[in-house]
Amino acid sequence: MMESDRITVDFDNGAAWLPGLAAHLGNILPQYVGEAIAGTQPAGPNDASIALYQLVDKHALIEGVRAWITDQDVLVYHGTRINEAQRSSILREGLKLMSTADRISAIEAFLGDHPRWPEIAHRVPQAIAFVGRSGGVREGMVFALLSRSGLVRGCNHYLVEGSEFDHHVANYLLDSEICHEQNRRRGIGSLVQIRLRGEAALRAANPHGELGDQPNLIGELIEALAWWLATGDSDTEAFEEGAALVFYDPIPPLQINAIIQVSDEELWEHYDNRMR
Repeated sequence: MMESDRITVDFDNGAAWLPGLAAHLGNILPQYVGEAIAGTQPAGPNDASIALYQLVDKHALIEGVRAWITDQDVLVYHGTRINEAQRSSILREGLKLMSTADRISAIEAFLGDHPRWPEIAHRVPQAIAFVGRSGGVREGMVFALLSRSGLVRGCNHYLVEGSEFDHHVANYLLDSEICHEQNRRRGIGSLVQIRLRGEAALRAANPHGELGDQPNLIGELIEALAWWLATGDSDTEAFEEGAALVFYDPIPPLQINAIIQVSDEELWEHYDNRMR
């Protein structure tokens, strides 16, 4: 495919990419596939995709979607809460990999004005070590989601609370005390929009290799396609898709497409209360 023929797939904007994907799969999809899927009365996108798999060669469909997405660019979203200096740093230097060695100063900035800071300050290295061992594997990684609405509406604690690692440390130090005042002072909930080549997005969506017969990212595209074929509904934003991507290399600044601020009013409406 020529560079000029590439499109940018933003999952939540299904109307912009679903017709192109369907056209690419024209030799795989039966003529009346939409009516056939609709006839099964699917309750949602997953049901629709199951019906679609019964109507086509599943392997050919998956490989057709793979070929299409690897010829496109894909937008994905990293959720965080940052101040203006941090925003400028990301635009200038890109997104760095998570490193526990860098978190002491971040924790001091986060909790330094908390009334209990004098009591807990000496325990910060201990807390960082504990969370690094037991709070989930994050070292040397950057995480993103396929969908903006998935982050803003589905799991927006990243934007309300900022760094999940830092918040686990705060919970350890403060016995799960809620730190929303400190969170608000950290900055503004923000989506770092990252532009990837399709093949890079596919690798990041399957960080442990393609397990099973339906690779991540390809499966989400097929669900959206099947639902659209059956219903004509291209509102993929409504899916609040939670498909995650994991990166083991820093995201360079040239791949940072934009940093989009999200108001606290919108975030609190959908706050998932994750860290309480």
